Amino acid sequence: GMFALAASSSFPKLTSLDVSWNDIGAGIQALGASSFFPNLTVLNVSQNQIEDAGMQALASFFPKLISLDVTRNEIGDAGLDAFAASFFPNLTYLDVSYNLVLDGGIQALASSFFPNLTSLNLCQNHFGNAGMQALASSAFFPSLTSLNASSCNIEDAGIEAFAASPFFSSLTSLNLSVNRIEDKGMQALAASAFFPNLTCLNV
Repeated sequence: GMFALAASSSFPKLTSLDVSWNDIGAGIQALGASSFFPNLTVLNVSQNQIEDAGMQALASFFPKLISLDVTRNEIGDAGLDAFAASFFPNLTYLDVSYNLVLDGGIQALASSFFPNLTSLNLCQNHFGNAGMQALASSAFFPSLTSLNASSCNIEDAGIEAFAASPFFSSLTSLNLSVNRIEDKGMQALAASAFFPNLTCLNV
């Protein structure tokens, strides 16, 4: 089905495509290689088992994206590395929750410039302190207002680093729930002077 869609010239003005909760797998590569979707800016391919190869295809073929949802796709560090190595100047929303991303993938993401990204969902991945520390030291998310890093095995050291970061003062929503935060992490958050715009905090 996805191969047929990718080969179709019937939708020359399509800007938004939602193919979530299917099983397109390698079909995402055919979609990426298609020349028939030059205006695509919103793409939801969640729950499709696209894995790293699919994420690599997305990184290569969709530079105009404003919104990308790749939730539940068994994406690991290789996929996120490829995505981070590309440039998405218009991207405002990125959801990579419920995947297999480790610290290395988050470190790669933190090293890439996302000038207009406002919402980043990393929920239920497998990174921990090193990934959170990499985010904390990154100045490459200047527009970010919402960060979800819940259920990511982050401990006090990662939270302390993030609480001490001056790079996320634009955040209005921060979700750190279901991690391994104890007293030191909470004390660091409570004492931080770097979240003046925060309106929603979930720990």
